[in-house]
Amino acid sequence: MTPQLEQLKISGQLPTPRGVALAVLELSRRENATLGEIARVVQTDPALSGRLIKLANAVSHITRPVVSVQEAVVRQGMATVRHLALGFSLLDQYRNGTCEAFDYQAYWSHSLLMGLTMQALGQQVRVAAADELFVCGLLAQVGQLALATAYPDEYSAVLNAYHADSAQPLFAHERARLETDHGELGLIMMADWGIPRVFTGPLSHYEDPNHPGHPQDSRSHSMTLMLRLSHRVADFGLAHAAARQALARDWVTQAVELDISAEQAGKLIDEVLASWREWGELLRIPAASLPPFAEILHGHNEAEDADPECEAALRIVVADGNAFTRRKTMALLVEDSSHIVYPADNGNTALALVMEVLPHVIIAHYDLPLLDGQELCQALRATDEGRRMHILLMADDHNEDHLSRAYEAGADGYVPSTLSAKGLRTRLRAAQRLVQLQAAWEKDRTQLRQIAAELAVANRRLANAALTDLLTGLPNRRSAMDQLEQAWSAASRTVFPLSVMVVDIDHFKHINDTYGHAAGDSVLREAAAILRATARREDSVCRIGGEEFLVICPNTDLKSAMQSAERLRASLSAKRIAIGETEKTLTVSIGVATREPDIADMDALVSVADQGLYAAKEAGRNRICTRQHIH
Repeated sequence: MTPQLEQLKISGQLPTPRGVALAVLELSRRENATLGEIARVVQTDPALSGRLIKLANAVSHITRPVVSVQEAVVRQGMATVRHLALGFSLLDQYRNGTCEAFDYQAYWSHSLLMGLTMQALGQQVRVAAADELFVCGLLAQVGQLALATAYPDEYSAVLNAYHADSAQPLFAHERARLETDHGELGLIMMADWGIPRVFTGPLSHYEDPNHPGHPQDSRSHSMTLMLRLSHRVADFGLAHAAARQALARDWVTQAVELDISAEQAGKLIDEVLASWREWGELLRIPAASLPPFAEILHGHNEAEDADPECEAALRIVVADGNAFTRRKTMALLVEDSSHIVYPADNGNTALALVMEVLPHVIIAHYDLPLLDGQELCQALRATDEGRRMHILLMADDHNEDHLSRAYEAGADGYVPSTLSAKGLRTRLRAAQRLVQLQAAWEKDRTQLRQIAAELAVANRRLANAALTDLLTGLPNRRSAMDQLEQAWSAASRTVFPLSVMVVDIDHFKHINDTYGHAAGDSVLREAAAILRATARREDSVCRIGGEEFLVICPNTDLKSAMQSAERLRASLSAKRIAIGETEKTLTVSIGVATREPDIADMDALVSVADQGLYAAKEAGRNRICTRQHIH
């Protein structure tokens, strides 16, 4: 590591996790840390809790959905939860910044899509857990965010130079001006965060097309390919419409190395893009609504879909062993239309072609070589894609037997080979209506997903509001009792100590009576902020009513709780608080209690702390007191 990077690392300028994510990171580094402890920390952040549950359900192969944070943490494991908390914390903190040329929204949109693609590819190519791959993709470009954060002006110049001369890779522009690049810096950060070498190895070179790579059957080789494909999907999602077809074709070509067919590619990317829109709504990140991947791959014209009145252009496969009638049918189809027509001279060729181009319509002759028209129709109806296609069977003569056999095979209609251009157009109208209905259905489904995502966000906000004191922003009494119940259960299982403090603002009634309730509310907010800032990270500060607060101290004995209580009291009494037009010092009385064998339940524990509070009040206030013996 260069001295410059070493200095940057210790300077505090690099993006770092905060809050709950930092607590999870530090807790998980303890040798005796448990998943239960991790879950309790995660539960204090409703947004993170919802995201972990959603991810656990997205990759779960178990029918019963994950509904609790505890279960999500158990399924994902400590390391994965640590990295997920890290990624989401960075996203929430660095939605914007001071680097003018760096598009923060586009960066997170690209990173999210890359993470979701890695997750989806991980379910096809089993090289690592899907959740871990999501984090790998989400943080793959974190070095760019770091450079934009540490060197906002210089990195703006780098990006402007790169946009003016994109023939040179971004790495080269970064090194020329900053003597480092986003890949090198990102790897240093990820190593500090504990991202395993199995991910950081491929991340170090996947953007370099000239890297010699790894053996074809190695895990690192598969990971490198997955990262490149995920990056291309992210580029595809953010590209202009005119550039998407070339990117789509390039992706299908590259995906063959992971044994992903064109058919699988379309389904995988459509699912990823749908998930991208859902997560975009949840995380407030822009995510475009794109046509189906197969439409883009085969030259879909988005302008035609925008006008429901214009005749829809169709992709049509004509399968006929007779070259004369095949060419005649194709000529009728392209006459005065913009249909795209693909020929096939036997049933096997037709089946392979259909799976490649995913046509809207198939016109197949009954007497196809190798696989006849009826067998082709039955084979297609057995697939998900084939069930959505409009299939017409053709014969050289028209009779009731052909008509009956066509419908028995699952065809949508029957056409004689002598049909005129007008008659053929008439039969295609049903297929055109079907295409328009499918487009409308897809649009409705996207809107429903957006509504569902918005409802989920609203429900989480309501759930959070139900557990939050609106005046101070601290957990309310209901949340305090829930947290204390969990802490009590954990202490019962692990035999670790548990202490609580009951904190009461001295002479608060006098403040309300003298200066009014608005001043009293201001004092409560100020006191809550001081308590939260002074309390230890693992402690939970809650407002349980009026001027009274409860502090829950897991894994804390009475002596340590008394010391912590004294810090809280001293911090409040040392700060002058604006009350009305004057400034006064604020004092509190604190009662402390710890869990002992003769304390039956958590209510009894709070009651013992209350007794300590009454003793502190009787002794003159502005002090801490306990009714128990300190060992």
